[in-house]
Parts: sequence; structure tokens; C-alpha cells
Amino acid sequence: MSNPLLPYSIVVPARNEEETIGEVLQLLQNMTDDLIVIDGHSSDETAAIAEQYGARVLQDNGRGKGDAVRVGLATARHPITVFIDADGSHDPKDIPTLGY
Repeated sequence: MSNPLLPYSIVVPARNEEETIGEVLQLLQNMTDDLIVIDGHSSDETAAIAEQYGARVLQDNGRGKGDAVRVGLATARHPITVFIDADGSHDPKDIPTLGY
């Protein structure tokens, strides 16, 4: 299925999510041209896996998820930003139904 890239950024705050982030990013990678993973200084392979899926990987300032949200908003390239958890608790398929 070929969808045009939609004009929003997707930010994925993540910390030690190597078990699930690949599956999440696989579903997200073709939904935007601005896929951002904000890494919370993971001690596992979270950042490396995110890079394999073409995400821009940035580090937060070590102040938790709220800080990751602020970093993501500050670096997003589109005026609309969608946040999704790296643990698979959100369904990426819901993003196109949000409307804008």
C-alpha cells in the first residue's frame, strides 16, 4: 500500500526498549518523513535499532519522559507532532485516523 507521507512528525520517547522498538518503528517508518526517537540514555540497543529504521535519534537531558517530549517538540520538522510509546502500547495504525 502506497501512502503519501503525511505532514506530521512522529516522536517516540524510548528508554531500554530494544525488545519492542523495532516492531513499532517498522510500522511507523513509512508514515512520515520525520521519525524521531528520543533516547533516554538507554543501556541496551534501543538507539542502534532506531537508527536501523531510519529514525533521527536524539538524547534527552536525563529528566524523564516529559523531557523527551520537550526535546521532541523542539526538534520536530512539522507543525503537527504525534507521540507514540516505544513499548507497543499504542497502535501506530491509529495515527492516520487522527485527522488534521
